[in-house]
Amino acid sequence: MDLATRKMVYYGLLGLLIAGSTIAVFRVAPRIVPILAKDGTIAVYFSSIPSDIQSNQSGSNLAPVQGLSLNPPAHQIVPVSVNVTIDSISFHDNEGNDSGWTTDTLSPPMTINLLQSTAVSALIGTEKIPAQNVTMIVLHVSKAVASVSVNGVLSASLVQVSVPSNALKIPMGSGARVDPQGTTKVVAVRPHIVVAGNSGMVKVTPVLQVDSISGPE
Repeated sequence: MDLATRKMVYYGLLGLLIAGSTIAVFRVAPRIVPILAKDGTIAVYFSSIPSDIQSNQSGSNLAPVQGLSLNPPAHQIVPVSVNVTIDSISFHDNEGNDSGWTTDTLSPPMTINLLQSTAVSALIGTEKIPAQNVTMIVLHVSKAVASVSVNGVLSASLVQVSVPSNALKIPMGSGARVDPQGTTKVVAVRPHIVVAGNSGMVKVTPVLQVDSISGPE
């Protein structure tokens, strides 16, 4: 086979290879590109600063915590740790509408001691969601317990912490934009902890403020 013939055969085989590869790409691309193009990432954090504790010395109609029998005002209840477990996160792109919710389950659930500071913001969860403008984030609380001291003595029993509707809500006003293939970071201030003066009930405030929003990037 002379040189000219060999070149013709070579370029013919190369052309067939390129054509076959192009067809394969176009067959696979419709199944891959839409997934990549439509989804972005949102990461939700708690601020590194511990929750503050507020005491209601004027009394309350709240039921007393289980395991504590108090004779107010002789007893002083001080939370030592407040552990909150979050098992799912819901995102909403229009908080005035019941539709438009995206909910993701955390596996494993995330537990944080609200009274323990961290070196950096504490990650609650990172989720892939369709591109949207998120105006509300809801953290579902599956469990909340506290250890407390009574008149300076650590109680041997954990007490249940009241979380209204088992949810911590993070409203964001104009919202946090999630773009395709981008990452948006939302840092929330930890909830306040309230101790009812007469009942000794430990409660967390259900609405959280936004510390910062960054991205998408």
